[in-house]
Amino acid sequence: MKIYNVGNKSINLYLLDSGTHRLLIDSGYPNQLKELGRAIRHTGFKISDIDCLVVTHFHVDHAGAVQELKNEGVKFVLFDVQEDFIKPMEDMIAGKWKYQTLKVDDNLMWKIEESKVFLKRLNIEGQLIHTPGHTDDSISLMLDKGEVFTGDLPPEHFILDDFSETKRSWKILREFGANMAYPAHGSVYKL
Repeated sequence: MKIYNVGNKSINLYLLDSGTHRLLIDSGYPNQLKELGRAIRHTGFKISDIDCLVVTHFHVDHAGAVQELKNEGVKFVLFDVQEDFIKPMEDMIAGKWKYQTLKVDDNLMWKIEESKVFLKRLNIEGQLIHTPGHTDDSISLMLDKGEVFTGDLPPEHFILDDFSETKRSWKILREFGANMAYPAHGSVYKL
């Protein structure tokens, strides 16, 4: 498994290459497809080589370019725990961003509990886990070898309240063997 950071100074976007398929984690802001395309070309791939896209949560910096990527042929995978959060994001950014409304009738719909099956089809050993804390729709991609793509889930050592949702999400990730965090903002770090 090769992991590439194809983001920019404001957000990390990760491209996972399983050798047979490519999965993009988060889409970035609206209208930055050219910049994303340039970053992806540095990996030896093109946007058209991306099989699927998942977003860690529905905030504009993570999901703002989903429809733009879909227009380029990338399949968007929407999980049941995220479905109700598209409209609130779109309402919040209306009139503030030049945003392409996300079409909902052609997404690949999966239950979060079935994510291992979806990832297996991409030759990726892992699963997506519902990790509320930053937002109620937050998910993290947990690879079987311990790498975890956490989106905006705050680092565990920043959490002061032992009974918070964020603390519970980190407990679950630890139980699944998380040993290296790939956050959406900041550097990769060992757990």
